[in-house]
Amino acid sequence: MGNLGGELDKRMTKLGLKKRVDASMIVEDAQKKIEELFGERGKENLRAVSYRNGTLKIAASSNNWAAECQNHIVVFLEKPISKTLFVVVKNIYEL
Repeated sequence: MGNLGGELDKRMTKLGLKKRVDASMIVEDAQKKIEELFGERGKENLRAVSYRNGTLKIAASSNNWAAECQNHIVVFLEKPISKTLFVVVKNIYEL
């Protein structure tokens, strides 16, 4: 019997699900990082929205929160997920 984890990865890749699962994990990790950095108020005002083609999008409730998040962008790039990771922070009303 082969390695079940390896078989699952192969099957997910074949079905085109691996990228989606990886993207959702990246978004979840980014949201945890937001909560870590900004606490409860940050959780209410910043939300990791999506990850696609090396771009992590974060929605902010106001321009002030978007600017505050931009100031901490280096933290999101500490442990790069891929060679090119861009973080886009937009006011939620602009999305």
